[in-house]
Amino acid sequence: MMDLEWGEDFAALADVSKSVFARYSPLEDRSNEVPFVDQVAQFAELGWLELGDPTGADADSPALGTIAGVFVEMGRALANTPLLDLMMARDAALAIGTEISAGFAERIGSGEAVVIPVFPSAEWGSAVTCENGVLRGIALAVGYADRANSFLVHASTGESIVAIVDSSSAISIEAMPNMGGHPMFAVTFDNVPVADTVVLARGGDADRAVEVAEQRGAVLRAAQVYGSALRLLDITVLYAQQRHQFGGPIGRFQAVQYLCSDIAVAAHLTSAHARSAAGAIGAGLDPQPHIGLMRKQAAKAALQIVHSAHEVHAGIGYMVESNVHLFTDAAKRWQYDFGSEARNDAEIVSALDRIYTGASR
Repeated sequence: MMDLEWGEDFAALADVSKSVFARYSPLEDRSNEVPFVDQVAQFAELGWLELGDPTGADADSPALGTIAGVFVEMGRALANTPLLDLMMARDAALAIGTEISAGFAERIGSGEAVVIPVFPSAEWGSAVTCENGVLRGIALAVGYADRANSFLVHASTGESIVAIVDSSSAISIEAMPNMGGHPMFAVTFDNVPVADTVVLARGGDADRAVEVAEQRGAVLRAAQVYGSALRLLDITVLYAQQRHQFGGPIGRFQAVQYLCSDIAVAAHLTSAHARSAAGAIGAGLDPQPHIGLMRKQAAKAALQIVHSAHEVHAGIGYMVESNVHLFTDAAKRWQYDFGSEARNDAEIVSALDRIYTGASR
């Protein structure tokens, strides 16, 4: 049985992260806004852009469960940063495992290059193709695309490739309006030539590198949901203690206690699934069943925690003065990141079928 603890140095890394993200948190001060370049510079100085090694070659590199400490505190602060995007680009480059891709990973890790992953999801209507050495298509909800020096593009239709593409080659980078005001963009490519020199991987190697980066990214995003759920639970319990109706605090009512309990249960189930997935990845096991279950739970939790919090806060939760609606805004983005329930169910069934039939992937 796998150990479901977080990583060895989780607490130490989380403690450092707590003080860092206090500067970024809209919960502390709505005017908190750290410039993008300063964020990247700080993450590079802290060494966070070099955390983890998906290949397992670096024995001294922290485990995914340790790195999660950063993202739990990011979620607790409700900080919006490009850290996950940059780490996913680096993870994919490292997973490819060539000298050229390792060079790109090093530049991302040092903060020298801002490389944003463009991994289109057909589920949401995105499609980027590479045929006859030409890139075409549109990728939706690409975070921080307007700040990228380069894109790490996965074209999965036609010839499957992962390539480094200069951001100026996109014919348009359009902001996508969304309720949370997140930096999400639609990136369009049209007849962009892709030379062999910028193709880092092809075929199964390309698809596998992206899968590795997406799996690791999903674990860290789930850790972020867990952290935000803990913070929202604190806010909601405090409100239930301070808000008085019918001669006493509303927290004395069993219905309110159930709603607070729902937030706690959702938080800890998400944590358990994230630790399970991180453990499977670290142990070199097939992580897909763990990842599928984790995505399904984390997407459900993102909805559950804000629903229950709004039930307790009632109308005040929608007021500008309340922080509850900020969690709602974030939750809508996180649900998108984890994919639809249908997709997650299909992945779980496929993974379980492989386990019980002994079929290879």
